[in-house]
Amino acid sequence: MINLSSNRLLASLWPCRPTLLMGVATLWSLPGALPALELGEGFDLAALTAHGIDPKVSDYFRTAPRFREGVHVVGLRLNGNPLGLVEARFDAHGQLCFTAGLLDKAGLVKPSGIIQETADATQACHDFLGAFPNTMVRLRPGNDEVALVVPTQALREPQWEAGHFARGGAAALFNYDVQGFDSHSRSGASRFVSAYTEAGFNLGDWIVRSRQYYVSDNGEARAEHLNAYAQRDIGALQSTFQVGQLSSNNPQFGGLQLSGVQFFPDGQSRVPAGSNNAVVEGLAQSQSRIEVRQSGALIHSTLVPEGPFRLTGLPLLNGTSDLEVSVIDVRGGTRSFVVPAASFAGAAPAAPGYYFALGKMRENTHEDAPSPIVAMGSGTWGLGRDSSAGFGLLSTDDYWAAGGTLSSVFFQRVNVGARHNLSRDSLNAVSGSRSSLSVSSPVSADMDLSLSATTQTRGYREVLEAGRSSKTDELDSRFKHQYTAGVSWIDPALGAFSLGYMRSNSFDGHTTEHLFASWNRSFSHADVTLIADSQVGGTRKRHDATQGGSWRDSALDDDLSVRLQVTVPLGGDRRVNSYISRRGDRARAGTALTERVNDYVNYEVGVERDLSAREQTLRGQLDLMPRYTRVGMGVSRNPQGTDYSGQLRGGVVAHGGGLTFSPYAVQDTFGIVSVGDIGAAKISTPHGPVWTDFSGQAVIPGLPAYTDSRIEVQTQSLPKRVDLKNGTHTLAAARGSVNSVAFDVVKVRRVLVTGTDEQGRPLPQGASVFDKNNRFLTSVVGDGMIFLNDMNDSQALRVSLSDSSTCQLRLTPGTQPDNDTFYQTTSAVCHGR
Repeated sequence: MINLSSNRLLASLWPCRPTLLMGVATLWSLPGALPALELGEGFDLAALTAHGIDPKVSDYFRTAPRFREGVHVVGLRLNGNPLGLVEARFDAHGQLCFTAGLLDKAGLVKPSGIIQETADATQACHDFLGAFPNTMVRLRPGNDEVALVVPTQALREPQWEAGHFARGGAAALFNYDVQGFDSHSRSGASRFVSAYTEAGFNLGDWIVRSRQYYVSDNGEARAEHLNAYAQRDIGALQSTFQVGQLSSNNPQFGGLQLSGVQFFPDGQSRVPAGSNNAVVEGLAQSQSRIEVRQSGALIHSTLVPEGPFRLTGLPLLNGTSDLEVSVIDVRGGTRSFVVPAASFAGAAPAAPGYYFALGKMRENTHEDAPSPIVAMGSGTWGLGRDSSAGFGLLSTDDYWAAGGTLSSVFFQRVNVGARHNLSRDSLNAVSGSRSSLSVSSPVSADMDLSLSATTQTRGYREVLEAGRSSKTDELDSRFKHQYTAGVSWIDPALGAFSLGYMRSNSFDGHTTEHLFASWNRSFSHADVTLIADSQVGGTRKRHDATQGGSWRDSALDDDLSVRLQVTVPLGGDRRVNSYISRRGDRARAGTALTERVNDYVNYEVGVERDLSAREQTLRGQLDLMPRYTRVGMGVSRNPQGTDYSGQLRGGVVAHGGGLTFSPYAVQDTFGIVSVGDIGAAKISTPHGPVWTDFSGQAVIPGLPAYTDSRIEVQTQSLPKRVDLKNGTHTLAAARGSVNSVAFDVVKVRRVLVTGTDEQGRPLPQGASVFDKNNRFLTSVVGDGMIFLNDMNDSQALRVSLSDSSTCQLRLTPGTQPDNDTFYQTTSAVCHGR
């Protein structure tokens, strides 16, 4: 007997209508909900009663947004990193229950204490808050999300030797991100093309990767090789080993580009690749290209539309080097600012363990001297329950440095991190120090605060600066003092506020400041956003007509941009954005219509008016995801000229089953999923939805290592005559493994037969139908109809009539069945013996 999935059948029989109770829960989870109401205030008690709902429901939702009691599928965030969907249980007060499944999904320590036992042991509530009282739990029912902020001691160590992890496998991959724009204006033409590619393979839990950039700017091409290395987790050392051209990630020193080897503890096994707490925010005055560099290497490049941008999940080389951000508009104008490492290092503490690297530097400190060999090592140790300390050494032939860190949690919510480094440059006989202090704290459930300060002496040198003349302008332009501050606050009545500030003073007396502030408030029929972006003391490129239309660097005495934006939803995934912005003496206003048509198509069309020059710009943007890649196309036209832009992103995997394309970049740990030979089947993965190709295969682009992952087929996307024995699969993958997930497909040919006797009369209702082996199949229903659940071959059926006589039905499947038809209809005559 075939065990078929009944999800779609139940879904087709169950009436799809939202209940009033769900509407009440959603309403009171919105940001604009009032913080406190009397029983029934804000609700129509008569309407609640009329719909059979206890009026006391208003008391449940009156104090704060909360989830309804029971089990809900929600998005889970751990220390700012998204971990995907999880089944979360909430008690009668709407509070989160730390079940075993939730703790396993988050990779958290499972306390022995139980605060609420249930008949099902898997649903028992563990006393996680009692074991780790400084944990912050943020419930966001309006977004179906739960965010946890936990101390590092609560993170479960990877179970390196556990045998239940999927290991091995072999596959090759190629990731690509190609973008460019072509600008034609009165002053001339400008063309830019960049391509980021990643090639490599996984074999026996080994990860081999090569990453590189190619850039062509107005015909001037250059290539940047980022790294090429082999990597593997070593269970005996509970560490990760890398060899090749790599970027050091020692927590005590800035990242270096080395050709060599390194070991480091894998304390981020629960975090998706590329996830971290570094955030880059800014305001683009037109369609622009954003370039992010770290340690001199280009780590991220993307195109952003006009308006505010926020970049997260950047592929950082290390957690100790600043980010250099360039905002380049389509006309070539450039604005640059720095995101100090101190602003995000405190949020990503070093994993306990030992770090070691040895190799030859890939950057030359002197053009006339060979690259030095660098050795560095450090250790990080826990000090009690809420503190940790680290110490490290770095050395070359003519340079050495020492560094120490100390981090601790005070008052169960204030995270403090301190760092101090010493250096000695023997060639120039100079010594110096650098110190930094960072403080971060969730002041309340609705407010976060972070502060940092870094200072260094004139004689302090990084290893890349060692040996240079002290009179070099580049050394004098280094920062002397650097400060950052950030705060975010959400109030149900006033809205959401965010502020980020950076100030840097250099040894040559130059001061740079960057401020980004935003406010957002949701009203009944609109969202209002106010954004301010100010940069003082930096540089940007200006157009100089006296120099043949060339661009030159000029100082930014005060570069202030302000933008007011109103977003009005029009139903579904359609909305209108209207805005007015001002930068210096230039003011603009515009309106744009955006819509998410379906999983594959997004578009935006808009018009903008330059209020100063009295010029109008028309623009359009189309984003497509035709299942196996992602494509973006844009055009903008004004009296000065026309600009075109485009982007193509995705990945390709070569494996034993052939060549399979992915709309997302493929990560270190991935897999191949198959749904028989069914194409266009939609599958939910931890990295996002994917669709099977013509051969029934799709790429699982990323799997979190050493953590359970859920792979699920969306049965609504299957042809109507196709069922699954089991549409959900859970696996735990070791880092570097290539996993194969196969869903067993059952193709059934359902047939509704109208049976008549030899006189043309319908067969009697209730007559039994047997197969050729005399096994009962079904009964005749009204009007002689017989429903057969599966008929793939010619069949001879016997019908037992009420007068104890029998007759024979001979059925032939006929032509190839239509996959999108739930059942076929046919007629047959039952002949007596």
